[in-house]
Amino acid sequence: MNTYRARHARTQVAESPERRLLVRGALASTAAVGLAGLGVVPAVAASHPTLRRGSRGSAVRELQRKLLKAGYEHSGVDGQFGPSTERAVKRLQGDHGLARDGICGPKTWRVVDRLASGGGGGDDGGGGGGSHPLLKKGSKGAAVKRLQTAMREHGYWHSGNDGNFGVTTEQAVMAVQKMHGLSRDGVCGAKTWAVIDRLGDAKARTSSGSIMEVDIDRQVIFVVRGGRTRWVFNTSTGKSGWRTPRGRYRIFRQVNGMDHGPLGSLWRPKYFNGGIAIHGYTSVPGYPASHGCTRVSNAAMNYLWSSGLLPIGRRVWVY
Repeated sequence: MNTYRARHARTQVAESPERRLLVRGALASTAAVGLAGLGVVPAVAASHPTLRRGSRGSAVRELQRKLLKAGYEHSGVDGQFGPSTERAVKRLQGDHGLARDGICGPKTWRVVDRLASGGGGGDDGGGGGGSHPLLKKGSKGAAVKRLQTAMREHGYWHSGNDGNFGVTTEQAVMAVQKMHGLSRDGVCGAKTWAVIDRLGDAKARTSSGSIMEVDIDRQVIFVVRGGRTRWVFNTSTGKSGWRTPRGRYRIFRQVNGMDHGPLGSLWRPKYFNGGIAIHGYTSVPGYPASHGCTRVSNAAMNYLWSSGLLPIGRRVWVY
C-alpha cells in the first residue's frame, strides 16, 4: 500500500502520531478528489501494486484469491508470491496474450480483476446484445439453442439443443474456448460469440482408425472414430505433482458405476494406464486439477458408455 510522505518541512502541528494520521488522511482525500476529476482512481492503483516472486502481503492474497476464482490453480492463499503463484500468473498471461513473465503489473491486474468479477469469454463480460447476449449457466432461450446447435454441429459435445444452458453446455463452451485460446470460464461473451459465429469442425491429430486423444496443453479430449473426429470434450488432467503421463495406451479395464479409491471416487472409469482413467466427476474446471486421471462431466461419461465409443481395447494417446 502506498503511504503519503509530506514534501514540506515538519511542523509542531503534525508531531503526534494521531495528528499525523489526520493530516495524511485529509491530504490524501483532497488528492483523490483532484485525481478523480482527471479520470484517475488512486484507490484502485494503491491496491494493485506490481507483484512478483518474493512479494508478500494483502495484495498477494488478493491476487491469489482472484486467480483461484478465475480458474488458475496454485498452492493456496498465503500472501506469499512463490513459484506456484508465479506459474498461475504465467498461465493466465499466456491465455490472454500477455508477456509470460510471471509479474503481475497493470495489464495483468486488469485481466485478473475482469475474470474474478465474472467477465466471460475473454472480454469485458458483455455480449453483443440482440442475438448475441451474454450467456452463462442458467441462461435460457433461443440464443442458447443457437449456441448449442453450432457447437454440436462442429463436434463439441453437450447433452442436446434444448435452449437451457446447463452443465454440459458450459463444458462445451469451455472446450471451444480452450481450442481457440480464450479464457476458460464457460461463459459465452462477445469474444466467444465471435468464435462461435465462425466455428469450424474440430480436428484431432489422428486421421485414420479409432482412438481417444488427450491434449494436455489445451485440456481437451478428442474421440476419433474411423479417422473422423466425432467429439471434443472439456477435460481436467493431472495437477502439479500428479501429472498425467504422456504416451500411447489402451483401455484395459472399466467399472460400470462408482469406483472408490484412495484418491477419490471415480464415476464409471475406463482405465488406460495403471490407476489412471478417463472418468466422470462433478468438477471439471478449465485447468489441471486431478490426481492424474482425465476428468469429464458425469453426463459426458454416461454418454461415452452408452455410445460404445470407448470399448475395452480402444487406443489412447496422451500428448
